[in-house]
Amino acid sequence: MELMSWFIKPFNKGVIWFGEAVTNTTVFGLNLFWIIMLVLWSYTFINVTDALYERGFKAGVESVTNG
Repeated sequence: MELMSWFIKPFNKGVIWFGEAVTNTTVFGLNLFWIIMLVLWSYTFINVTDALYERGFKAGVESVTNG
């Protein structure tokens, strides 16, 4: 158990530092946390939209060619 605590302690300190750095750092008055969240949300939204478009496009092509 002590070995695991010794192994995880630097990781815990790194996570705490990263959390403090993200919430305390601002870019143009916005916390870095919100900028990261906006980028991740946008990336996810664009990928889901693209996947739905491709699925619909393929279904449309199949319906026209097999029709």
